[in-house]
Amino acid sequence: MPVLRKLIVVAAVDGLVLHANGGPRFNGSNNEASSIRIDYKTNKITALPTSAPEAFEGRDVLESYGLVGLLSVASYSFLVSVTQREQVAQIQGYPVYSVTNVAIIPTSSQEDATRAITQARKEVSQGDPDLDPSSDEEDVPDNVTDGAATEIGSVPTSPTRETFHSRGVSVSSIAEDVIGKRLRFGRFAANWLSRKNLGLPRPGALEPEVLEPPFDDTPRMSTEGSEVGDSSTEAIVPQEFGSQSDSNQPGAGQAAELLPKLLRYTKLLFASHNFFFAYDYDLTRSYHAQGPRSGHLPLHKTVDPLYFWNKHLMTAFIDSDAHGFVLPLLQGFVGQRKFTVAVPEKKVSDGNPREESAEARIIGDSQDAESVETEAPKQNFLLTLISRRSVNRPGVRYLRRGVDDEGNTANTVETEQILSGPDWDPSHNVHSYLQVRGSIPLYFSQSPYAFKPIPVLHHSAETNQLAFGRHFRELSRRYGKIQAVSLIDKHAGELKVGEQYERYADVFNKAGGIDGSPLRLEWFDFHNECRGMKFENVSRLVDRVKETLDEFGYTTVKDGAALHKQVGIVRTNCMDCLDRTGVAQCALGQWALERQLKEEGIQIDFGGDFSTQWFNTLWADNGDAISKQYSSTAALKGDYTRTRKRDYRGALNDFGLTLSRYYNNIVNDYFSQACIDYLLGNVSTHVFDEFAMELQTTDPGISVQKIRQNAIDTSCKIVISSPSEEFLGGWTMLTPRQPNTLRTLPFEESVLLLTDAAVYSCRFDWETDKVLSFERIDLRSISRIHYGTYITSILTDTQANERSNVGLVVVYRDGDTNALRVNTRSLQTNVRPAALETTSSNGEWDLVSWLRGTKRATTRFVAFKSMPMSNPVPSPRPRLGPNAGIVTVKELDRVRGICQEIERAMLAGDSQNVDSTSVVEQSDIISLADAKKRTGILEYLVYDIKKMVWA
Repeated sequence: MPVLRKLIVVAAVDGLVLHANGGPRFNGSNNEASSIRIDYKTNKITALPTSAPEAFEGRDVLESYGLVGLLSVASYSFLVSVTQREQVAQIQGYPVYSVTNVAIIPTSSQEDATRAITQARKEVSQGDPDLDPSSDEEDVPDNVTDGAATEIGSVPTSPTRETFHSRGVSVSSIAEDVIGKRLRFGRFAANWLSRKNLGLPRPGALEPEVLEPPFDDTPRMSTEGSEVGDSSTEAIVPQEFGSQSDSNQPGAGQAAELLPKLLRYTKLLFASHNFFFAYDYDLTRSYHAQGPRSGHLPLHKTVDPLYFWNKHLMTAFIDSDAHGFVLPLLQGFVGQRKFTVAVPEKKVSDGNPREESAEARIIGDSQDAESVETEAPKQNFLLTLISRRSVNRPGVRYLRRGVDDEGNTANTVETEQILSGPDWDPSHNVHSYLQVRGSIPLYFSQSPYAFKPIPVLHHSAETNQLAFGRHFRELSRRYGKIQAVSLIDKHAGELKVGEQYERYADVFNKAGGIDGSPLRLEWFDFHNECRGMKFENVSRLVDRVKETLDEFGYTTVKDGAALHKQVGIVRTNCMDCLDRTGVAQCALGQWALERQLKEEGIQIDFGGDFSTQWFNTLWADNGDAISKQYSSTAALKGDYTRTRKRDYRGALNDFGLTLSRYYNNIVNDYFSQACIDYLLGNVSTHVFDEFAMELQTTDPGISVQKIRQNAIDTSCKIVISSPSEEFLGGWTMLTPRQPNTLRTLPFEESVLLLTDAAVYSCRFDWETDKVLSFERIDLRSISRIHYGTYITSILTDTQANERSNVGLVVVYRDGDTNALRVNTRSLQTNVRPAALETTSSNGEWDLVSWLRGTKRATTRFVAFKSMPMSNPVPSPRPRLGPNAGIVTVKELDRVRGICQEIERAMLAGDSQNVDSTSVVEQSDIISLADAKKRTGILEYLVYDIKKMVWA
């Protein structure tokens, strides 16, 4: 079942109508429904009878080359449609496109949809004033049929830019709005967001027809990391936005508030030239893994889900059986170059009839080769580079590092290098070589606020070993044998994580490895080996793993059958798997290409032949694309990858890129990470509540429940010293920073333990999994327990919600039966509780002001605030209704249960006071009115500044 190649979007009275456009040439089939309707408000998708194009005359219609999907946020939904594309390659005669612009159309009403369609038409037509966006006969030349395979044996036309739909208003107006409205950085911001630095042509300039841009010394900034002005989304935000009440939907408040920013980011993300698609070729699978094409099976059912980026956005269409409208998108890179080799006559050794490979030279690309006169016969080749970014553990640089609980690593990218003839004749050899990059498969993080942040390892050895093993077993299942290459430093900050990588690999191999095969690990200190800008020394790495490379080989396909297959893969990593990894993978790709050409009877030294510059440029473009997706800037060391030379200009360029990365790390990446997780369906709308409160979000790939349970288990082992004490329960709660207070910011996440003899309040270091201090409160000393509303901030609606912000206060008599111990890393751990209290008045509630008449000298208290019950990670259970997957246990019920557990333990330990009055009382700890009185102007000001910068 082919994917629709062209369709038109019409704002009808009762819904958005999507109609196949262009007839069988573009539809591919007349057997399935070629028209569907997305109902306003409900978003129900219904198949419609085929309508003639004349039925839409007189209406504003938007022509589309495919759908990205349906984006739903709270009660709002938006259709994301591809309006501009660019052909970047052809594989087996099938064109491959990159998405260069999208339209976002609200499904709230006909008026809103019509306004968005009109705005999108203006954007499309602005690139060419003579273009009529409604015309069906516009862009595809007769010699390049859209989606039709070129006849085998003929040479397809070279990929060209479709200049009929050049990008017009989007990024140009974006840069102006950023400078004028968002970032007050004057000349610095103006230079940063200029058209040149965004990689855009000057107004009116013709784009070159080569597939890769020339090397530019100017630091570039990805449009992903840029901020967009409000004007770019005015036409797509529903008119009722801001007036409609979404209180019945959890998480809808902050999601609606951040909706314009989310839409702007979504438009920039999909228009960043980093998403690719093909109508008839599966980009998500390697060349030799392409299955037989069936006209009855939808493309989205044959693609590899690991690289199906917009699968979540396409859920509504898949569930409605609108398979022809589902266009899988790949994030990564696709580049292609045709080159010509002058091959002299092959020599035959005396006494040995075997032909030897001839010393050949590359003339250049196809255009250069035509102008070069040579007596040697010419042979044309096509080199295609495809990088596939995994949808597992996605995100940006410092916010996604290491491994998650399922063994997925950050910045995992599969790169395939394909060598073929330009005509893809099946009777000729087609060679494919695969590589993989990915973060170190351990739990670690790095702070985005430092230029050279030191990696910090997390979790226990058992937890790390489990994730480590899962990662490499899954990698082996896909590729076979594994050669891991680590390029991190053997000194300073990176040394520790490198040593741990080696240690876990050694333990893994001693336990049997991968089905009895050991994991091979080569630690190549890139910076030390290549010091002095001598990056050509990366050839030493190739020499070290040469035997492994020869063993793993590459795949060669002829007449549909594999002559030999690649039996293993090289997995390369540095700290962020960008710059050093890109140089190393280029060297390995060069090794593979030399071997493949030698198999074709051609001997070429790519390292010493200057005419192979195009090969370096192609790999440098790949590195830049992967880097922009992960760090919002081009890759460092790109000058060497392109030119095989390294000088001070390249170093200065890298310094500028480093500054750009630093800015994005501390400003743009936090919201970008929330958007990426939401678009992929990894989190719910609660992620925007979390972002509004913390201006950052948690990692959905790491189970927070497991981390908290591990903290409870660790605390139990350390603080419960008496073997006679029976553990009854443990919870993670928030506590004020200072003891014996109700509100000292910031609150810290701590562990509350209950035994049959005492209550323990443990302050826990979540980075190192260690108990910093704990206070033991004897159950016999507890006099009162209060629970109720506990509002500590009113800066956001979620923080001011009286139903979700609750806590408890345990009041107890100070005495010798209680104890406070602090991990001082010395022999002395006993500390007087009063010593930790601040002597100066800080304006916060204390025992005297809250418990009227009680003497502070003899009575103390400890406060706990309940953790938010709403989880930004959606429930894995199937959805049965609009509220399916939402936690039904209320925060107040949870806190009441903890209080009752403590009281029950108190009564069990004191049988003499069985009939005494309950010590548990429900009353406001800090009411909403009190919180408003206590929130000062400085708190508002600090929050507004943070929000202005990060949100």
